[in-house]
Amino acid sequence: MKLKKMVVVLSIMSMILSASVLFAEEVIHIGAIGPLTGGSSIAGLDERDAKIMAIDETNAKGGLLGKKIVLFSEDDASQPSQAASVAMKMINQNNVTAIIGAHNSPCTLAVMQIVARSGVPLITSGSTSPRVTDSGNEWVVRASPPDSVQAAALVKFALDKGFKKIGIIYLNDDYGKGGFNAVTKAIESHGDTLAGAETFMSDDKDMRAQLTKLQSQGVDALLVWTNFVDGSLVMRQAREMGWNVQFFTGTGVVHNRTFELVGEAFSGTISTVPFIPNAPDESVQRFVKEFEKRFGRVPSQPAARAYDATLLLFAAIQRAGSTDRTAIRDAMRNTKDFKGLQGTISIDPSNGEYQGGVMIVEANYKNRNWDFIESVIPK
Repeated sequence: MKLKKMVVVLSIMSMILSASVLFAEEVIHIGAIGPLTGGSSIAGLDERDAKIMAIDETNAKGGLLGKKIVLFSEDDASQPSQAASVAMKMINQNNVTAIIGAHNSPCTLAVMQIVARSGVPLITSGSTSPRVTDSGNEWVVRASPPDSVQAAALVKFALDKGFKKIGIIYLNDDYGKGGFNAVTKAIESHGDTLAGAETFMSDDKDMRAQLTKLQSQGVDALLVWTNFVDGSLVMRQAREMGWNVQFFTGTGVVHNRTFELVGEAFSGTISTVPFIPNAPDESVQRFVKEFEKRFGRVPSQPAARAYDATLLLFAAIQRAGSTDRTAIRDAMRNTKDFKGLQGTISIDPSNGEYQGGVMIVEANYKNRNWDFIESVIPK
């Protein structure tokens, strides 16, 4: 009798185990890390929603490799230590196949050490610091224009337009320092030097001393290299001082909310972006329409970059033909001519770097949008 009961119990346990294994085989776990709270949360929430949209669209078409995609989204609150903590949770507890993120460069740099040790592919859409791809980390891919491309385009444009003294004010973190280094290198390539450079900390609220110094140095073109919340403060304070300097920015300052935070002072700002919501491209307008319908707001360029990164990862998984992490990493790094919202994207297999163009645009405060000026494709 005891033997029969044991057989029944073992049979039930076997059925449960088999069902669990079957269920595990029917899903693909994807991790997403970004700032869902804190100063960068507006961009982080945009990115999260775009990832959800890309996943839902893919699942509606049958998923990946016949499996449903399940997203594990975690908040890093723009803190590198928290980004590292949630990355370990995703890898050790959620058994993710790959991770999308983070938004801020310091957070991505912290996560990179973990994915390298664990052998998990990481694709970032928002971290533009050169250190991301200069580190030699073979598990990382960037799916948006790096600081080097943006800085080169902005510096050349400024010089071509007759500006004589280019200065920069930047956030004192990995992102800001990366922008400073890229801008310095770009100016030196033209045989020139920075007219002035000032920095500030993330919790600083008054940058008038730095701006006054830059003004006294005769800066006529000011590059603002930070996120759009801090950047909005910098630009607003410069105008309150009566300084009518021409603003230039990288992608960090470009967000739909910047018009609201800066006001008319944002008008005429020249920026580099891989995406603007008013671009006439058919795929861009489909994305804008669907995103606005679903989430009740116009998608920002962080949203578009996250959407591209997610679908670029899925295309790599499809080409890899399995959820083997090494195969996915190799497929991502060999991406060629992926058609995204940012245009045609390829990835440099030697370092995981984005290969593609960037747009130069001008902020139009009246229309709360950007006017296209030109596209720049690095040689």
